[in-house]
Amino acid sequence: MMAYIAISRGGWWGLMPWLVVFGIVALIELFLPEHTDNQYDEDESLPAGILIGHFVAHVGLLIYWASLFARGKYSPWEALVSALAVGFNAGASGIVIAHEMLHRKGSWWQAGAKILLGLAGNLYFYVTHIRMHHRYVGTDLDYSSAKRGESLYHFLWRTIKGQLRWAWQAERMRLGRLGASPFGLSNYILQEGLILIVALLAFTIVGGLVGFLAFCLQALVANFLLEYVNYIEHYGLARKPEEPIRPWHSWESNKYFSRFFLVDLSRHSDHHLHGAKPYHTLRSIERAPRLPTGYAGMLYLALLPWLWRKIVDPRIPSSGLTSGYQNP
Repeated sequence: MMAYIAISRGGWWGLMPWLVVFGIVALIELFLPEHTDNQYDEDESLPAGILIGHFVAHVGLLIYWASLFARGKYSPWEALVSALAVGFNAGASGIVIAHEMLHRKGSWWQAGAKILLGLAGNLYFYVTHIRMHHRYVGTDLDYSSAKRGESLYHFLWRTIKGQLRWAWQAERMRLGRLGASPFGLSNYILQEGLILIVALLAFTIVGGLVGFLAFCLQALVANFLLEYVNYIEHYGLARKPEEPIRPWHSWESNKYFSRFFLVDLSRHSDHHLHGAKPYHTLRSIERAPRLPTGYAGMLYLALLPWLWRKIVDPRIPSSGLTSGYQNP
């Protein structure tokens, strides 16, 4: 709703989602207690409907945004500010929902994940997330796990470059085993690329160079949010490749708004223990290390590496405590 309002009004309204979430919500969550209730409804119709609702709303947002370009709604600077709102929604709604969809069985869910990721300009997540991240989380083999002492800025450079390279190698090997060329549309990376190219062409047609640049900007924003979340979810939680995945290999936050806006992504420890669990059934795990606040508030710490290390590093569980870890 905030994204729709922002792009329809134009001007500086494009900053509204950022100010509300990283301003008001971040401040509120700093003082809210953890919401650790593990009760849930067995009926999956509503949770599945929420995912579909997010999908329709985000695709609809892009179509509406394109129509505003076609009507000449924006000056160049307004178009770029509106891209901040769309990119926020692409990261916080589009990619988050794509993540939940790709963990579900069924060709429709998988297609939905690919469409949302392609529209967000992400070419690697569909390949790397389950086949790499869930298998190697916390180890040196996982480009998505931030190392202790690593800044967000260094992590962004390392993870995007590494995941792109790994995704291409993985697809080339997969298709090679099937006797297929990596340069055909059986390649998931090229499927995502095709979706991205079609969207870029559409926005270039309706908005010219400004439309092209605005779409690129929303994709950059969306992928920044994705990798920021990856950074805070596993920072400093090391694991040996032969070691089983445990609750203390992922950071958890049970702050209400983080849970609500990100469809329980913040219950990340249980997600890595049981990747196929639907989001609404994820449980709060007592032995999981806790972030000091919600996902929105952690951005301020992540942008200041010295402050991040001062607050987060002491919360990292000792690698020698392989059982019975208690949060400080």
